[in-house]
Parts: sequence; C-alpha cells; structure tokens
Amino acid sequence: MTGARRLAGLVLMVIATIGTAAEEASMAVRPEAFLSSDADDNEVRKMSLGWDWRHSDRDHWTGVDVQQVRFSDADWSHSEQRVYGRAASTLGTGAVTDATWRWRVKLGSNGHTALGSIGLNTEGPNRREIFFEREALETRAGVERRQMYNFAGAAFDQPFNTRTSGTVLAGLQTFGDGNERIHLRGNLVFSAVPEQGLSLQVRSRYYHNSDPYLGGYYSPEWYGEALGVLALRRVVHGYTWRGVAGLGRQRNADEGWKRARLLEFGFESPRWRQSWLRLVAGYTDTPVATSSGTGSYSYRYGMLEAVAVF
Repeated sequence: MTGARRLAGLVLMVIATIGTAAEEASMAVRPEAFLSSDADDNEVRKMSLGWDWRHSDRDHWTGVDVQQVRFSDADWSHSEQRVYGRAASTLGTGAVTDATWRWRVKLGSNGHTALGSIGLNTEGPNRREIFFEREALETRAGVERRQMYNFAGAAFDQPFNTRTSGTVLAGLQTFGDGNERIHLRGNLVFSAVPEQGLSLQVRSRYYHNSDPYLGGYYSPEWYGEALGVLALRRVVHGYTWRGVAGLGRQRNADEGWKRARLLEFGFESPRWRQSWLRLVAGYTDTPVATSSGTGSYSYRYGMLEAVAVF
C-alpha cells in the first residue's frame, strides 16, 4: 500500500508540473458519475469530483480527481476511494488542427495498485488513436483477489468517399491471471441522410482468450458478434442529441448463434465559456469484459459528465 501511495503522489507531482499550450487559463470543476448493472447481479457505481487548477480549453487542462467506487452483487459489496492526477494537451506548439496529436493522462491509485489510462489521438475523418487502460476486474471474485486488467490498442478511421467510412481497432487485454485476450473490431458507416444526421452502420467484434474459463469473468475460447445499427445524431440550437439502435447475432466457442441487441442515448449541451454537460445511457445483451455471461445476459449503464469553468 505504501508503494502505491508513493506512486500516486509522484504522479500528482509530475502532472502538476505539466504546462499547457495556452497563455491564459481558468479553473474548472468536473463532477462525474457512472452506474452499471447486469444480469449476474453485478453493480458498479463510480462518483467523482475533479478540479482543474489550469483549464484553457477542451484540449489543455491539468488537475486532480477524487473518486468513490462501489462494487456489489446480490449479497456482497466493496467500496474504495481513488485519487488520480489528470492532464491533457497537444504535441507541438502550432495551431490545433484535426491532424494535431492530442494526449490525455489519468493516473492514480486506490491505495493498493496503480490505476488509470493514457490516450493519444488526432481528430477529423482520418482519426487515429493509441490507448492504454489499467482497471480493476469489476466482479466479486476479481475485487476480492485484487485482480486487474490492462488493455492496450490502436484504432483508425478511414473515409472511402464523402458518405462512407470505416473504423478498425486492434488490442491486447491481459487479466493478471495468465489469460491474454486479443481484440479485433471493425465498423462500416454509411451516411444515409446526411442533412438529418442519419447513418446506417455495421459493427463487428471478435476476441480470443489464450487461457479460457479461468473463472470470475466471461472468457470463452473465442467470441464474435455482428450488429446492424441505425444511428441518429442531431444538433438543435447547439444541443447535440444522439440515438443508436442495433440488432444482430452473437456466438462463442461453446454456443451457437443467438440474438444481439444494443440501445444507446446520448445528450451534450452547447459549450458556454468552455462549460458543458454530457449524458449517455444504454442497454446491451452482449457480454462486457468482466461479466460471467451466464444465462440470458443484459447490461445497463449510464454516465453523467460535466465541466464547469470559472
């Protein structure tokens, strides 16, 4: 525990020294909440309050985040506190464009081990991304064993013409118990009615476990799914509304094909002096990384994020 606390303190000191590209900066408060539940009676609640002592814009900020986390099932629960240092900026000192590489860091500890994420990406039609995440395995067995997973990968978007584009992701996830999971994902997007923000999509994913069935989380030898998706994104008076509905098929090494569904709703307010509010809520019956995937599976989630700049 002492080593983890020292690591967290070192991370905070390093992030505190990171400068941003803008000369003038404000401060900001960042409340966040995440809730999820599934058919295995697993529930996750994460409540955070962040403070940016330097906040220039959406790409340049430095701060700290304090988080209260609760994992539970039908007859068990575990709570813990986490502290993170957070920062974001861009590479280079030129004007920020879609081709500019942006980076974000969120590193900290729960008192036992290091946690967090690192991301590097561009924006625009040719978006590129490299990412790494370290998080707790959010099941009872995983929490009691203090088991972690690490997930690293890269993704890129490729436009084919003015209305069609694709996305490819490849990644490696390790679970700390010897199992290594290779991820492959691919999306194809066709802008059916551009003026109305309506698109048709095909979303697919596949992964393979090197040591399946180790217990405590969903880990068949392999899993695959394909979804046909209808997506709508509209901006009304500066407010962004988004809806996604998907239907398809899923299977794994032990079962035949069965139905797969996805519903998601998103909302984001316009930016007022760099302040904004975002809400995402959804449902899926395809297994997530830390589920056991038993029986008729379902997963519900909601996320609220806000930034108040002053």
